Amino acid sequence: MDNLEEALRLEVRRRIYGTIQQNPGLHFREIQRRVGIATGALQYHLEYLVKKHLVRPEKDAKFLRYYLIREEFKETGLMGLLRQESMRKIIVFLMQRRFANNTTISSAIALSPSTTSWHLEKLADSQIVDRKKRGRKTYYSLIDKDKVASLLVGYKSSFLDEMVDNFVEVWEEI
Repeated sequence: MDNLEEALRLEVRRRIYGTIQQNPGLHFREIQRRVGIATGALQYHLEYLVKKHLVRPEKDAKFLRYYLIREEFKETGLMGLLRQESMRKIIVFLMQRRFANNTTISSAIALSPSTTSWHLEKLADSQIVDRKKRGRKTYYSLIDKDKVASLLVGYKSSFLDEMVDNFVEVWEEI
């Protein structure tokens, strides 16, 4: 019996593993909501899966996010950002434009300009967006739309987001 088979003998571990497999980059509370088990039980089973080298936690700015080891998920940084609603809104908005400035983005996604600016700074530091100054304004564009699109399309159901659903529907028609 291999490591995976042995570790997944319990139904609850199969549910946790399956949830992470279909939704890479979820944080603890979101896994808990989707699997529907108590905090202590989830903590125990996640630690077990980590110890058995089946799941790996990865820290981003705010959360510990979980990924499967066997699937060599390489886009953990981008997925971590896509898991944050405000970041996802900005990224999806920029997917539909060649470029946009802070004012345009903030009004389109209903965030304050200062909050939008903060998020754009993080996206630029993470090399997800490029920024170019033109006169007094800074314009932002996505660096790799294909990479973003492949994650949004591939994990569409894991975002539980109407905006992502609408984007994927349009993207698949192109």
